[in-house]
Amino acid sequence: MLVAKLGHNIMELTHRQLEILKAIISEYIENADEVSSHLIVDKYNLGVSSATIRNEMMRLMELGHLVKSHISSGRLPTDQALRLYVKQLGLDKALDAQEEAVLKQEVFRDRFEREKLIRSILDILAKYSKSVSFVLTEGGVRYYGVSSLMRYEEMKQVNVMQRIFDILEDEKLLRSLFERYQSEEIGMLIGEETGLDDLSDCAIVFGRMPFWDREVIYYGVIGSKRLDYARSLSTMRLVRNAVEQSLRGWR
Repeated sequence: MLVAKLGHNIMELTHRQLEILKAIISEYIENADEVSSHLIVDKYNLGVSSATIRNEMMRLMELGHLVKSHISSGRLPTDQALRLYVKQLGLDKALDAQEEAVLKQEVFRDRFEREKLIRSILDILAKYSKSVSFVLTEGGVRYYGVSSLMRYEEMKQVNVMQRIFDILEDEKLLRSLFERYQSEEIGMLIGEETGLDDLSDCAIVFGRMPFWDREVIYYGVIGSKRLDYARSLSTMRLVRNAVEQSLRGWR
């Protein structure tokens, strides 16, 4: 699933360090703020003192999982830490049974008309990820849900939004990016991993799947790197499975 290797093996981290890192990332995803040791002590029952947490945070900085700005005593997770979170820590939350059923019904309902099916995929991805969804077909790029990005303060910058539009409207760039990094069913680029200017606060989750008349398409979402990775990845897998099942047997 992952398209880049972690800078440090998870085995280098103790259970306590993993719990602290998970708490910091959860707070960052929720609030976009730097996280202090005092907040971790007050909000998370880790059974250790603020001084101990500060020491562990220093170690996590040395390992490349946290960074510190010059204006706060708190810490922020790095792109490396977010990738570790996705791989090992934060995927215990997904769509519930009712949401899964609705998703499958929407895909099944629109399976006989290519354009309706594309619109259904775009709507589902945008709704559950709260990000911009896209479908890259042989005929071009379709996208939906740009307004959802306004819920993230860091996405309201003009240069960031302009860059996202530039990317979404550049079929050649998107195809090149996906072909370069796609290694398994779902690929992911977090922050500076995109290699694109002005996207250090963004994440791209993408995949390939068989589609209409033996066409193969790319599909996915672009949003803040604070997006809900669990729901986004679950939705990606469910959409792919639903489309494959709906199209099987009659194409």
